[in-house]
Amino acid sequence: MKIRILKKQLKRRGLTINSLVHFWDEAQTELSNKRALHHEAPSAPSTHAYIYRSELDYISRCILDYKNIETGGQLFGYWTSEGSPVVVYAIGPGRNANHQVAFFNQDMDYLVTIGTILVRHYGLHHIGEWHSHHQLGLAHPSGHDASTMADTIRNKNLGRFLLCIGNCTEKESALNPFNFVQEYGYNYVKAQWRVYDIESPYRNLVDLELHDLLEHPKTPHARYNMTATPQTSGQAFTQDNHYWISKKENRLVLKNILDFLSSSPVNGICKVQMDENHHVHIFIKHDKAQEHIYFPKEFPLMAPISTRDGNEISDYTWDFNGDILKAFINYYKSFNHYDGR
Repeated sequence: MKIRILKKQLKRRGLTINSLVHFWDEAQTELSNKRALHHEAPSAPSTHAYIYRSELDYISRCILDYKNIETGGQLFGYWTSEGSPVVVYAIGPGRNANHQVAFFNQDMDYLVTIGTILVRHYGLHHIGEWHSHHQLGLAHPSGHDASTMADTIRNKNLGRFLLCIGNCTEKESALNPFNFVQEYGYNYVKAQWRVYDIESPYRNLVDLELHDLLEHPKTPHARYNMTATPQTSGQAFTQDNHYWISKKENRLVLKNILDFLSSSPVNGICKVQMDENHHVHIFIKHDKAQEHIYFPKEFPLMAPISTRDGNEISDYTWDFNGDILKAFINYYKSFNHYDGR
């Protein structure tokens, strides 16, 4: 049904799926050629990013739709003469997007369809991306995020790009902007939001005209604060300076642990939560059982405490020699009795 509506809407605008893909490629090439023609001088990433309140609200609702797995979308707008991004319209995930604990892949048919219309009919530019690290506490780009952005900017000759990282608790979300410039490679700048406290002039217009094509968040109301991470997540990294994820590099280790658990052969749904002491709990649900892994205050000197269907697991190996990720992978394999990843 959705495909038929999509084709009907496109035909009414004199477009086809193939023409959209072709135009999208041409638009990116034209933008690259314009930069080359004008010999844009290298400049440092801007320390500011501008956004309308309505778009912050929209992204907050999207993030809160997926509190335990990653989600994301794209940002459209323009650049100021000083090289600062201005976000005037944001989209969230398409219906066929891939949401996982440690990564997100957009529905490319959705992006190409909506993105091409926003560029061709509304004169906007695709200036950035956003995705959430949900409750991981990682409020900045991971190493993979930074390398992907730098490679994309270089390969497509985009010049500059905005990446926003979201976080959330059960009650609220946060969104942080990071500016990338081609000449600076992986070295991004943490920007400061400058919020236009009104609704974007494009929000109602595009929502109305593309109502048969757009996918909108289910969460009815936005809830966010403008600090680096939501309050309860922030406390997790300030109240107990000795807990393992108080170190920034260990928050990335947690993300890698979740990535391993999500892709291991015995597991299905995986989510992470913080308790009242801001300690990490991972819950795993698969066909045969439900597992709970708790990271105690003494971790990693002490092994995680794991249960399966409420019964504590005692048949495990814990050998920590400085590499938390390696120790955890070997630990998990030891009581699940499998080799390989």
